[in-house]
Amino acid sequence: MRVCFVGDDVHPPWNHASSILTKRLIETMSPTAECYLTTVTSPRKQDKFYRVVRTTPAPIPSRMRPLTTIRLSISAKTASPDIIHLVGVNALIFAPFSKLLGTGASIVRHIFTSYDRGDLAVRPIRSLANALFIDSYAFTTPRIGQWAEEHFHKARRLLIRPPINCDLYKPSQSQRSRSMTDQGERTILYMGPLWGSRFPATRVLNALKLLTNRGVHSRLLVLTSALRTSTMESDRLLAIGKSLGLEDRLTVRRVDLSEDDRVVAYNEADVVIFPYVGPVPERLADPPFGILEAMACGRLVLATDVLSISEVVNDEETGFVARDSTSEQIADGLYRALTTRDGNRIEKSARQRIMSEFSYPQVRERLIGSYTSLLH
Repeated sequence: MRVCFVGDDVHPPWNHASSILTKRLIETMSPTAECYLTTVTSPRKQDKFYRVVRTTPAPIPSRMRPLTTIRLSISAKTASPDIIHLVGVNALIFAPFSKLLGTGASIVRHIFTSYDRGDLAVRPIRSLANALFIDSYAFTTPRIGQWAEEHFHKARRLLIRPPINCDLYKPSQSQRSRSMTDQGERTILYMGPLWGSRFPATRVLNALKLLTNRGVHSRLLVLTSALRTSTMESDRLLAIGKSLGLEDRLTVRRVDLSEDDRVVAYNEADVVIFPYVGPVPERLADPPFGILEAMACGRLVLATDVLSISEVVNDEETGFVARDSTSEQIADGLYRALTTRDGNRIEKSARQRIMSEFSYPQVRERLIGSYTSLLH
């Protein structure tokens, strides 16, 4: 089986959703299929990922994104694939043009974020494209929300979980022994953008203050991308912390972490938080990949109950769930996570949940079956 994965923004350091998902799907399938990658970025030979994937000629990106998409379809055809799997590329342009080129592959469009206004606006056009050019849609969660209202015609709906490399994302006892600071503080980690829908700064910092008032000494470490977060945004967060008297309990670092670095960060934390503002945080993969990574590392996670998070994180079983993103709910969740006597059991259950449903071998088995069903 020859599978070509297409994404217009797939490249190291693999720190945004479409890039991460594409990379991991390829790593999952590479032991059993001939995998190709079509993207606008030339391969970086020093990155070991490129040892497991062939690349088609990288087209020159255009300021007009539709033109870039057309060039991607031309490049993908050179792989003579059986399956074309689209992740983060405009399927409404790619699929028709690919068929016009005579590409005989079955086309899969991957949906990993929730429905937005743009999706609603193009629904009539997409309905036609589904009928004529798209062979299947792939979803990362069974809770697909408004996507259930789409008219898919002959296109199938596949459930393909976001794969997690559990040989990389795993517990590290040597790092955990250093997780508590010299002052006996517990480390709370947030990793991601500083957007208001992902990280409501004032609420989180007020929760940290409430936690301190309850006698739990902790510090908050925020790791955010230097490419996607400005110095002004990080300075604004530090200013909020200072106004609340938390300057000694807040650390903000603008850094683009490799996957190895993320594993270290997870393992050095006592709790990893995902304080998303509902009901549908903007551009958030569902389920959020960071939650799956932290759980695979056997860490305690605290997440608000948005999207399909409660399907993966069962309160006090595989992690902790806050009803909403108010300061009181976040503080209560942190208090429960940092004072529980069942921490070891919850950590083991969290990793087992990821191993049983999101690990590469588990996802590979289902993915092969899904691809095969499209070829017959």
